Amino acid sequence: MEDFRGTLKKAQQANADAFAEIWREYHPGLVRYLRVKCGSAAEDLAADTWLKVVRNLPGFKGTEENFQAWLFTMARNRLTDWYRKGSRSREVLSDGEILLSMPSVTNVEEEAAERSATDSAVEMIATLPADQAEAVMLRIVNGLDVATVADLMGRTPGSVRVLCHRGLRTLERQVVAEQRRMAAVDAPLGSEGEVAEAVVVPLGVAQHA
Repeated sequence: MEDFRGTLKKAQQANADAFAEIWREYHPGLVRYLRVKCGSAAEDLAADTWLKVVRNLPGFKGTEENFQAWLFTMARNRLTDWYRKGSRSREVLSDGEILLSMPSVTNVEEEAAERSATDSAVEMIATLPADQAEAVMLRIVNGLDVATVADLMGRTPGSVRVLCHRGLRTLERQVVAEQRRMAAVDAPLGSEGEVAEAVVVPLGVAQHA
């Protein structure tokens, strides 16, 4: 985001356009992360997370990186609550004014096309062991730094690197197998960077080294 601090300040002053700009920047990555963790409940949990963001945004202080870590921390906490409830039912948040402030998707066709293009990549990551999938989504897809991911997952930075490495190697094997099936390609991808790109590019986000 070109001017995060300025946009944040306006959003904290209840400027709907500024909040919508933040939402558009981070909502797609948030939903993809949640889809890997909880499948079809992702949209509901993302909405709950954004409601909490709106309620707590006036008190937030920090950089864009701090905000991203804050957002995913709230999402992960919401996931923990969701898993803790055996019913897997969505928490009902009835604050009408907050609901009205949430941006809406105005181009349904564009949204549907984008979702179709990313489904296979998200589904591929979701087949990884849970910790590997989460590390890949947070670190590779959403671009959080290693220290932030380690803090979110309650792990050491070294273990996060190992999880990403193992996850990417597994994804590499899956990508190569699919390439061979579709086009009889015999040469495997040569590096983690290439396989990360093969998975990340369809998600429409940039990999952060």
